[in-house]
Amino acid sequence: MADTIDVRDLSDRDVEMLEKLVEFLREQAGKRSEEPALKEEEFILGSRASDVKGKLTRKEIYEDL
Repeated sequence: MADTIDVRDLSDRDVEMLEKLVEFLREQAGKRSEEPALKEEEFILGSRASDVKGKLTRKEIYEDL
């Protein structure tokens, strides 16, 4: 990845806006890395009681198919 961006022919205002955008994106990247990942016990899938024993095919589960 390039360490420089060619800003020739851009106004000073445009260059300032690009600098602010880069700063904002770096802040957002830092925040994303600080967010804790979901712990296994926090992620619970819904379930229902069932009399089924053994494996079912998708066709058996979804009669519409």
